[in-house]
Amino acid sequence: MNTPKANASEKQNAHLGWHDFLPCLWMLLGVLGVFPFFAAYGYTRFEIHGVFAAITAAAVVLFAMEAAILTAIFLRNTELRVQSVLLGMFFRAGIPLVFGMLMHKAGGPLAEAGLFGMILVYYLLTLVVETILAVQLVSQTSTIKKAV
Repeated sequence: MNTPKANASEKQNAHLGWHDFLPCLWMLLGVLGVFPFFAAYGYTRFEIHGVFAAITAAAVVLFAMEAAILTAIFLRNTELRVQSVLLGMFFRAGIPLVFGMLMHKAGGPLAEAGLFGMILVYYLLTLVVETILAVQLVSQTSTIKKAV
């Protein structure tokens, strides 16, 4: 159904530029910035399986955080700004925790190398950054409606 509001949000999302995706780059740089510490810890405790656990944890948490940020980016100029942050929480928390629990339950060398623990620590470290970025995206709306 094409309503004027739906058409307006489609036009606004059609004009997204590269600068709109800078929060995704900041999240990527944040995850890559702490990755050497996770890899070093994994290698000293569990050798190559620890490094693979660090890579897997970084990839899973980065995917979840990027999905949450992209949700906020694509819905920030609509009436669903606040809901986009709540939907982002589903991605941000659900994907890493479900993946970590499933991998821990399945067992294997990655689970023994502490994959679930690495996912939780990555999650906590990136949660602060992602929340700040999402709130900034939502608060950067171009118009604020006044109560009549």
